[in-house]
Amino acid sequence: MDEESYEMSNPADTVGATSTGVGSRRIGAVKLEPLHIPAVPGVDQEIAAPSLIAARLFKPVTVSFKNLSYSVRNGIFRKGRDILKDISGEFRAGELTAIMGPSGAGKSTLLDILAGFTEGGFTGEILVNKQVRDLKRFRRLSAYIMQDHDLQPHLTVLEAMHFSANLKIGAELSPASKKIRMNEILRAIGLYDAKKTRTGRLSGGQKKRLAIALEIVNNPPVMFFDEPTSGLDSSTSTQCVALLKQLAREGRTIICTIHQPSALLFNMFDHLYAVAEGECIYTGGTGNIVSFLKELDIVCPEHYNPSDYLLEIATHDYGRLNDNLVEKMMNGQSNFYRNPEPFSPSFESKLMPIKESSPEGPMVLLEMPLFPENDSNQRPVSPVLAKPKKLAKKLSFNPERWCGRDEIYTTSFCRQFSLLLLRTFLILSRDRSLMTMRFAIHCLIAPLIGMLYFGIGNQAAQIFNNYNYVFFSIMFLMFTAFSSMTMAFPLELPIITREHFNRWYSLRAYYIAMTVADIPIQLLCTVTYILITYYMTGQPPEAFRVGLFTLICLMVAWVAQGLGLLVASLFDVKNGAVFGPFFICPFLIFSGFFIHLTDAHPIMHWLFHISFLKYALQGAAMAIFGYDRARMDCDETYCHFVLPKKFLKEIDMLEADFVEAVIALSVIFFVFRVAAFYVMQYRMKNKI
Repeated sequence: MDEESYEMSNPADTVGATSTGVGSRRIGAVKLEPLHIPAVPGVDQEIAAPSLIAARLFKPVTVSFKNLSYSVRNGIFRKGRDILKDISGEFRAGELTAIMGPSGAGKSTLLDILAGFTEGGFTGEILVNKQVRDLKRFRRLSAYIMQDHDLQPHLTVLEAMHFSANLKIGAELSPASKKIRMNEILRAIGLYDAKKTRTGRLSGGQKKRLAIALEIVNNPPVMFFDEPTSGLDSSTSTQCVALLKQLAREGRTIICTIHQPSALLFNMFDHLYAVAEGECIYTGGTGNIVSFLKELDIVCPEHYNPSDYLLEIATHDYGRLNDNLVEKMMNGQSNFYRNPEPFSPSFESKLMPIKESSPEGPMVLLEMPLFPENDSNQRPVSPVLAKPKKLAKKLSFNPERWCGRDEIYTTSFCRQFSLLLLRTFLILSRDRSLMTMRFAIHCLIAPLIGMLYFGIGNQAAQIFNNYNYVFFSIMFLMFTAFSSMTMAFPLELPIITREHFNRWYSLRAYYIAMTVADIPIQLLCTVTYILITYYMTGQPPEAFRVGLFTLICLMVAWVAQGLGLLVASLFDVKNGAVFGPFFICPFLIFSGFFIHLTDAHPIMHWLFHISFLKYALQGAAMAIFGYDRARMDCDETYCHFVLPKKFLKEIDMLEADFVEAVIALSVIFFVFRVAAFYVMQYRMKNKI
């Protein structure tokens, strides 16, 4: 199927299909007035011009589905439970559609399937403009704003918009044009005055609006919202739905789930799709519910919210009436109770600009004019962007020349990596609980260890205590690095899931950027600890020994981070704290510190060979005691280990090889990182 068939259109194109019943009309062409972009001081208008050059009208997208069924199996031997049962429906452009139903009715499941968040396990057809949906292409046309709307709390509103715009918009817009677009959207959603506020300090309503703003920066024609009013008060919920309605009036297909709307919110929706027990009990205009029920001899009480009454029917408060509703609606196939189709003459008269005020600041929504039929000079309010073409070649640095771009994403891998690396550095520099505390812990523990083992580095009588210092250093750096991942990464996983699903960036770009960004922090913490303790414990003042010891400590920290990332990909913060030590214990037991390899049963030797702590201890011992270290001082009558080589023989490390330890740690580091990546990819793909 040609991608352009439902991605681009000439302004004169039409979309939709004739529906039978109340007010059926064929959808006309959609032509919107331009967004009046103000001049930015100090910005050459020729630079800003590409924002209009790149503009193109998008063809309204109708999402429909036929005979859709979905079931889940609760256990291996249990019978599957039907969530959706052969339902059908059609969601049109220009309409604000609400999928409503009681808890467990299947509304969120339906939304996930339509959005592509659930990719398999269902039967039936999903159509886009009457053509079978190509999921890969459809995801480029749509955005999914999830219920939790997780945001990066350490970024300001403007910074969040900056990264969204630069990740979702390619080289066809100049930086100045992207800045204009960002500011215009922030004004439209009432967050311009809060643009320098960190997102973690925003109110619930402001966070909802920002989550929407981050996704409309590239103007997707289809948007899905899971419970957009959850956790909001009545006033803020009204403002949120008003914004969704305005987005729909601009020609988008807006689909959201809602549990139990108030009468005010209910009347703001253009189309209601009600589900109960996996079947469609009503699809049509919100104003037609009472007449629909009356035809079935079900009388809605006067002054009663029709949505509440419909939900009470769905939960069998008045008996089992759902089968009658499903039969009359033909399980979603009937369009008899639909409103006049959007953009038809009878519908135009109802379109009036929405203006809402907010206690948190002015909420100036985009003025939405009527849809003129014969003005060929009109442009959309927020133009969808064309693919990068000649304009990209004019940029001073074009990442497309250096690394390829996957057709799923607007920007290249190199561009994604550089932006994500910058964002991660910015977040780490502001996250005191992560970066500052990590550094502070190393700075506090290092003098304590230095005093505990003060001046023993060249004392033959204290050689076992010196060996204990080496082992403790490895364990301390390993645990702090491991904990930094298990405590922080699970909190970021929902944000990654949302951004990755909405095609901001590839998981590979994020993963590599995250790995690289943490290198300077771990380097700073480890080197600080090593320099303080190495000097205070009186270790040999030889540069190559300091370098070797620092290298092996850095490597064990990075390997531990890889293991921590693997655990963090498997568990949340609470379970990671519980099960994390169980992952470390096998490596610790077989490190060679508690029992030597030669003393263990031969059957268990392989466990020593896969323990990264064994190689870390081996490399650290060689750095401190190996390489023909000179005789140590002896203040006692007799010191058995005056020669360090004799001590290495005692701990079964006389034949140890530092290079072998480095290679083994490198391989284990690679294994942990790759395993963590694929676990993360699996979780995101299967929505675990």
